[in-house]
Parts: sequence; structure tokens; C-alpha cells
Amino acid sequence: MTTNTTSPSIARRPRTLAVVALGGLAALTLSACGGLSESLEERNDGHTKTYAFDTGKAGKVDEVVPSWVPDDAATVQGIFRTTGMERLLTYRGSLDGLPADCTTVSAENPLIPQPEREGFTADDFRTDATLLAAWWPDGQEKASTVMCGKWWISSDGEDVYAFTPELTRVEIEKQPTPEGK
Repeated sequence: MTTNTTSPSIARRPRTLAVVALGGLAALTLSACGGLSESLEERNDGHTKTYAFDTGKAGKVDEVVPSWVPDDAATVQGIFRTTGMERLLTYRGSLDGLPADCTTVSAENPLIPQPEREGFTADDFRTDATLLAAWWPDGQEKASTVMCGKWWISSDGEDVYAFTPELTRVEIEKQPTPEGK
């Protein structure tokens, strides 16, 4: 009878290779995120993330802030659901710097969801904000007067607010109440 034995160093080799490979993958992933990971902050519930930038331009560099936000917009903040499509955004500025393809809400251009993906219709979306942010006034989405693609936009003085509706099929989980609400 022959007994095969494996030396301890050979038995550990696959485990060591797996640890090294996972470590390398983690390092690559973190380095690829760079500035983006520094700009996004995950909230306690794990399904929403927030961001903040000094200017609209800084947020666009990290590809977080939508292109229609003026570069000179100040104090840009946002929150989004990682499991859906809803977004809330605010900045200090005005509606004057919006692109020409943004349209005023009217009887001919009503405030309804504008699906950007095939297979969805306006009926597939909620029309009330479900995300919570201390800086988002309750019902602000209904005050929108301009649409930039899927974004509903309003202003109150120097504060500009923007909202994208959530799909009805996305489960709305309990969120921590933001400080100041």
C-alpha cells in the first residue's frame, strides 16, 4: 500500500494564491474608484448613497452629477437608491444655467415620468419622492417647473431641487431619518 502525502507548503499554496488574488482584486477595485469613492457615502441602510461637491463641475468630473447641472452650481448634494432609479439633488444657484433642451412644464409638457430605458412607461413609476434627505422639503418634487430628460426640477430662491421618480416595483425600505427632519 502506498500512501501519498502532501507537504504543508504545497497544501497551503492554493489558499495563499486565492488570498493574494482577492487582495489584488480589492486593490484594483479601490484604486479604480479613486475620487468617486471619496465623493460617495453609503448610508446606514445600505441601499442609498449620498454625495456632496463644492461645485457642479467637480461632481461632473467624478461622473456623479448629471450633465445639465451648471458648472458654477454651488454646494451640490444628492442621494440615490442603489437598487432603483430614484434620485434627489440640490444645489445653490438658479435655473438660468440649464441647457436649452430642458423644457418648461406645461399642459403640452406635463410633469410625468420620462423613462430612459426601453420597456418602461410612465405608469411604471411613482410620482412622489420616497428618499429622505434633511435638505429635501416634503413634496418638493410636485413643485417642479422644468424637466431635463428624466429629471423634475424646481427652485426656491437660490436653492434648486431635482428629482427622478422611482419604479413602482422597487421595494421602498425603511430609511434612517435624516438629522434636521
